[in-house]
Amino acid sequence: MTAVQEITVREAALRTHRSAETIRRWIWSGRLPATKRGNTYYVDVVHLDGLAAEVSGDGHRPPAPGSGSLREWLAEAARWKSGLPAATAATASDLVIGDRHARR
Repeated sequence: MTAVQEITVREAALRTHRSAETIRRWIWSGRLPATKRGNTYYVDVVHLDGLAAEVSGDGHRPPAPGSGSLREWLAEAARWKSGLPAATAATASDLVIGDRHARR
């Protein structure tokens, strides 16, 4: 059994070529497991390398659909919005009921 190699947030940032704040965000969001001793977070190198590969596109997940430019996304959103019917429902419950009827 191999020992867990833990490094600090600063070392993790240098290793992944990202900012220390990004590493902290990954920890706070639960994407990167960490151990806190005193005021310092320590992350396991294996988890760090796996997440860094996933985020950079070298991991197992395919890129998110529609991961083009912001301009392309806005154009797609405008096309989608133009196909929506006019909002006539007064409440959220009206929207839910209308959606249920549309699915039948």
